[in-house]
Amino acid sequence: MNGIIKKIIDSKTVENGDKVIVGFSGGPDSLTLLHALNSAKEELGISIYAVHINHKIRPVDCDVEAEHARRICIELGIPFKLVICDCKEIAERERISEEEAGRKVRYEAFSDMAYELERCGTPRDRIKIAVAQNADDQVETVLFHILRGTAVRGLAGIPIRRLDERGYIVIRPLLDISRTEIEGYINDCDLKPSMDKSNEKPIYSRNKIRLELIPELERDYNPSFRKAITRLSESAACDDEYMMKEAARLYEDSVSLDHEYELYKVRDVHKALKRRIAAMMLEAEDVHPTYELVNSLVGIIDSRSPSASYDLPGGVTAERRYERLVFLQKKYVNDPRSGSGRCGIKEISLKAISIAEYQELRGSAEGSEENDNPYAAFDLDKLFKERGFKAEMIGVSDESSQLDVRLRTRRSGDYIGTGNGSKKLQDFLVDEKVPKASRDEIKLAAIGSEILWILPNEMFKSERYRIKGKYSQKYQVDNSSERVLFLELR
Repeated sequence: MNGIIKKIIDSKTVENGDKVIVGFSGGPDSLTLLHALNSAKEELGISIYAVHINHKIRPVDCDVEAEHARRICIELGIPFKLVICDCKEIAERERISEEEAGRKVRYEAFSDMAYELERCGTPRDRIKIAVAQNADDQVETVLFHILRGTAVRGLAGIPIRRLDERGYIVIRPLLDISRTEIEGYINDCDLKPSMDKSNEKPIYSRNKIRLELIPELERDYNPSFRKAITRLSESAACDDEYMMKEAARLYEDSVSLDHEYELYKVRDVHKALKRRIAAMMLEAEDVHPTYELVNSLVGIIDSRSPSASYDLPGGVTAERRYERLVFLQKKYVNDPRSGSGRCGIKEISLKAISIAEYQELRGSAEGSEENDNPYAAFDLDKLFKERGFKAEMIGVSDESSQLDVRLRTRRSGDYIGTGNGSKKLQDFLVDEKVPKASRDEIKLAAIGSEILWILPNEMFKSERYRIKGKYSQKYQVDNSSERVLFLELR
């Protein structure tokens, strides 16, 4: 058996009965992945589908590569789907790099294909999205993280398996296979990959790392630099997995009531665990766990003051009460109406405002006894970057249709952003003990399948969600925010 095929089988990234969507550019890596999976499909008991993205970045070359990829799939008998997107236009519209635009388009196309398979009856856990990052890509990614600044999780690099933003499984069967091994497979099997000339030009950060920085480090500092980084990544991934499991156990043990934690269960643990536990607490409160916020929360846990507190984004306060840590919403501290909820929502008001206007609005809302309309706020620039809203929308006070924010009930594929990825709406409703027969009554503010706000409803188990609803953490307003999308229920 060929060494690469054996490594793919041994990786256990695919299982009997899986339907595997291969991101197929036609280049050496993805061609090796597609060909190897296809060669082993009978032994593995899998079905394969190829998705090719024509990014239109190099108009003539991209068209030729798309046709070449299609012909390869015809020869191999693999279903082929072509998706055409103008990544230059997307990058300009969303104010991101062409590299980021390409990645966004690719993963959206893969998720769309997975959704098609799921709609046709394939169980979600039997659908795998296979992408072709290899061991050399892992080295480049870890080094990229180091240069930007990272914690241990960043040193772990690319995971061999993860969930995408819509909850589909993404796998990387070539992650333990070097670029040299891939080149050998291409030659041995007489394959004809497309060659993207832009990969050989230092025009992107990752290209510069691959073409300039790593060769210099190998030449001048350590000839075995790639192996050293690979060992670092494997060690960091192993350590982080253990630490996260231990932190999760301690976190669960510390939970007292909704939004309350017993501090004696976590105060004396090592700081490495304490930081992870603090991050989990923040995520449970719909607060994205930045480095500064995690440190602030650890400071409260370790404080000698029995009443230490800290104001978090979204109007949340973390408050020490002797041996308990309690998270409160400012507006509803000591509010006797703790059981109130909103079910009969008729409309949603939308405003695009400055951070100063938002702070004034929030202050007015928190100080008002008359206006109890729930509201939600999101960083508008983050929305622009992710969703492609036009900059000229700033200043529009009530044009939700133009921003495509819809007030609706649930539909298949809905998900909401969390601190470390996303969560399916279905899973949220199950966790909140919402009866199956009542789930279609839950109102959402959403853009396509992405939920910005699960509106408050008295059926939720959590008091906070009954009063305030659940917000996406993906576009959280923080100290760096300049413009805000403000939603208010009427």
